[in-house]
Amino acid sequence: MALRDQSCETALLLCARARLCLFHGTAVKPEAALQMEDGAITAQLLLTSGSKPTNMLTAGLGPVSLKKRGVESAKQLRGLGFDALHLCDPVFAHQATLAFGADDVKCEFIVSPGDAVAIAGSEAMHIMHVTAFEMLEVCVGSPAEAAAVLKQLPSGSSLSGVPAVVLLDAGLRSHALVDNGYAISQIVKQCNASSKDLTKLGFSF
Repeated sequence: MALRDQSCETALLLCARARLCLFHGTAVKPEAALQMEDGAITAQLLLTSGSKPTNMLTAGLGPVSLKKRGVESAKQLRGLGFDALHLCDPVFAHQATLAFGADDVKCEFIVSPGDAVAIAGSEAMHIMHVTAFEMLEVCVGSPAEAAAVLKQLPSGSSLSGVPAVVLLDAGLRSHALVDNGYAISQIVKQCNASSKDLTKLGFSF
């Protein structure tokens, strides 16, 4: 679900609709949600009550508002159930970066091959300055995911600064590289690959 800039996200106090959305299907009953003090609606309450990311986003609570309610880091944001797929919403990605910094968000949200696949090619890559190196580095031993990452990046020109060893560790080989526009010359130029690297990657001379 995409986060909207307008609605209760920018409001100082949560409106009645937002409260009902926030605690729908949780341990907090509607009557209690409507009656509690706004200051009592903290990140800790959201966590313990079972409020989900869908609840929070529907209520208009994104990273900036959640920070005001006690979320102190990207790690805590992820602890509330948010993941890399939420970063595909550019508004969410921008707010998360604004609230916690790009490095903290990347450290907590791009930690698995699936995370890398989710973020590859999205606007969040530019918002958080995520590099191909960072995405492929978390794809060690996962050639299918590494190939999926590569497929979502501009063909033949996205591996600049990615060492050949990272390609090897991720399980990428010549067939996947060629399929995505990388001939020997591009791998040598962009990845500083040696003849030994190229042989390990499966290229023949």
